[in-house]
Amino acid sequence: MKLATLKQGRDGELIIVSRDLSRAVSAVDIAPTLQAALESWDAVNPRLEERYAQLNSGSAEGAFKLDQRALHSPLPRAYQWADGSAYLNHVQLVRQARNAEMPETFWTDPLMYQGGSDCFLAPTDDIEAVSEAHGIDFEGEIAVITDDVPMAVTPEQAAKHIKLVMLVNDVSLRGLIPGELAKGFGFSKQSPPLRSRPLR
Repeated sequence: MKLATLKQGRDGELIIVSRDLSRAVSAVDIAPTLQAALESWDAVNPRLEERYAQLNSGSAEGAFKLDQRALHSPLPRAYQWADGSAYLNHVQLVRQARNAEMPETFWTDPLMYQGGSDCFLAPTDDIEAVSEAHGIDFEGEIAVITDDVPMAVTPEQAAKHIKLVMLVNDVSLRGLIPGELAKGFGFSKQSPPLRSRPLR
């Protein structure tokens, strides 16, 4: 099944896309946004799959030609964006470019950082930057969308929480990274969820 989001309001409008990416049909009567679908996945997934089958068979009512320029990010904003450095060759090259050594623990301990997830760009939107001197760079990556994953699950248990897979361009400002890393902050394991209470 292929899902997408039309540019409509802040969180977009959920649509279902045909296998060949040529046509689409609205899914707002099932779930208004992709985030809403994820919140009720077990209930809405069968209905989304059924409409996807109808779209591919040519029997879906209200199907329309897909205009890629009308698409937003599948999730225009998300609760969290956690990025794992899975390709050690890439880590080596990036560190080599800034004359930094590769720590031995990189070969055994996974590296992950938490990035901004409050605003994702649409697939055909320009990447805006204050200055190219900041070393703007982007990498093609695979994104995995999950439901709520409990703490300390095994890899096998975590796989059961995967709902969708998509492609993403991860934008980095390479010129700013060394200064950020030198501060010794920025990664997510040292910052567990905060405990908060309402003001009285």
